[in-house]
Amino acid sequence: MVHKFGVFNTVEELNLAAAAQKAEGDEEALYALAAENGIDRDEAEFYLEGTVEELTTPIMAAIGKLDLEAAELGLKSQLLDWKCYIASMCAGDDEMCRAVFRPDKELVSVLAEGIRYASQNRTVLPDKITELAGIPKNSAIGMTGRDELRRIAEEYYLGVKRK
Repeated sequence: MVHKFGVFNTVEELNLAAAAQKAEGDEEALYALAAENGIDRDEAEFYLEGTVEELTTPIMAAIGKLDLEAAELGLKSQLLDWKCYIASMCAGDDEMCRAVFRPDKELVSVLAEGIRYASQNRTVLPDKITELAGIPKNSAIGMTGRDELRRIAEEYYLGVKRK
């Protein structure tokens, strides 16, 4: 990702940069700053109008970053579902939001670990399923369930195991 306005370590730093653009009256720069950080243009408008006091919140910043990373990776199907699940983990969890927003943490690392886990934990499918699916008997599939994805994401983003 190109960062014309710099890389922000915290949501507070991003909001300070937005405040500086607003104070200068540079609306286009503010819109560009928001877009660069995955913040909707509507949110930037609300901020400029004074409807909200800050450009973004921790959850908006985290989801914005995840959306940008997903777009950059061109995520589809299951991997896009995983990104959405990680975004849902941010709801009501300020610590997770702030961790996801950190510039040294990337969605790609969580996805790679989820894929590695699935590959290492393959399960042979029952014959009835392979027959109905029209695939060879003894076919195996690797899966990473939500509980395991949650564990992987929490360990990566937060650096600790959570219960």
